[in-house]
Amino acid sequence: MTTVADVPRVRSELGVIFTDVFEYDEPLQASTSPDDVPRWDSLSHIALVRVLEDTFEITLSMDEMLEIRSVADIEAVLGRHGV
Repeated sequence: MTTVADVPRVRSELGVIFTDVFEYDEPLQASTSPDDVPRWDSLSHIALVRVLEDTFEITLSMDEMLEIRSVADIEAVLGRHGV
């Protein structure tokens, strides 16, 4: 599995994204998932993908969009994109 080069920086950016998209301001863990984030539903997942693409200047494939089920998954996808 490819990992994010600078986990603390990326995790901090993800914290801002989660606050903006989900109004979630709890500390993020690798295991943070829709089960932990009340507003992480199918519609807000699309918003999350859009913000990830814009913030990190990447384009996610449909498979990658569906793969994202936790913060660890996001970090793995970002790592594959060289973030």
